[in-house]
Amino acid sequence: MKLRSLLAPVLAAALAATAFGQASLDKSIIAAGAALTEPQKAAVGSFIDAPAEAIRSSDRTGEVESARQTLITPARDPSATTAFRRAYSAAVLAELAPVAKGRDLRRAIVAMQVIRFLRTQEAVDALVERTSPSAEPDAGKRIAAATLVADSCEDLEVANAAFDSIARRLRDHATAETDWIALQQKLSAIAAPVKRRDFPADNARNVRRAQAEAIAGVAKAMRAGTAADGRMQAMQRALIGVRNDLLTLGQSDRSAVAKTLAPALSELLAATLAQWDSAHANASMNASYEAVANSCEVLLRLLDRGERPQAYAGTAPDGDSRVLGSAWASKDKARFEAEAKRWAGIVAAAPYK
Repeated sequence: MKLRSLLAPVLAAALAATAFGQASLDKSIIAAGAALTEPQKAAVGSFIDAPAEAIRSSDRTGEVESARQTLITPARDPSATTAFRRAYSAAVLAELAPVAKGRDLRRAIVAMQVIRFLRTQEAVDALVERTSPSAEPDAGKRIAAATLVADSCEDLEVANAAFDSIARRLRDHATAETDWIALQQKLSAIAAPVKRRDFPADNARNVRRAQAEAIAGVAKAMRAGTAADGRMQAMQRALIGVRNDLLTLGQSDRSAVAKTLAPALSELLAATLAQWDSAHANASMNASYEAVANSCEVLLRLLDRGERPQAYAGTAPDGDSRVLGSAWASKDKARFEAEAKRWAGIVAAAPYK
């Protein structure tokens, strides 16, 4: 019995290594310096077949997990070349993209986890597609896909301009999103590329602008209703990230985003005001609305001090003069509305317009 218990991990490892036929890809394929030959492509296909089938059909959790790890391992190999990645990505996507689109949530998420590590344009496109409410009805899959897009931005092997396109697509998908958790993940994913090392300033401005446009689009959609909207919970969290990002920027980069972000924040205040009664009556939502109102004011003042410094000469520190959070908390609608309208007037004029 003791010997059996000692051998169990060894046996398990051996079984995992041989469960899917070809246990590993030859290093010469992974390190290929040119487009793969037909025999090399056939070897890649043979390697993928069994684990892909396990992800599609196995009812054994351990087997599915082992299949996932088997397929991820070559993609994460430090010696993997661009030539290999392209061929490997095409082969894996042919097998797993349909699984990612399927109705089985568990299998779809496993497939998307593999796709995340392919690091090609085609792979990230497949993930971004799954963030679209019109293409993907399952909110759980949209949440997973957006999370994986954000994570993949760290090591994607695409041109910097591709991140602009990804951000715009995510912006459109965020504007159409009704699930607040999926929305939160998309707003985070839009701005994820700015964390890349040596990411060009122009591309960073483009993705920040796309995030601000998404916030504006969602705010306009929320403003159309009077019932407390769960999407405000996503805004509560997203604005913290926006604030943290802005605090790291110089004035020129803040100014680049101000013309889009400041009107978006004003739209959020308008949505908050439109749902005043319902949100105050909703104990679970009230705190999110108050936090959003406070964050909007903090961000508007941060941006406006840079855009119109003369307007703040001789004024009290921002912390002593903020209005919106306290007006929400005290249910002083007239005071809140007057301040929201004041900001609406500011962002509707130069230098924002």
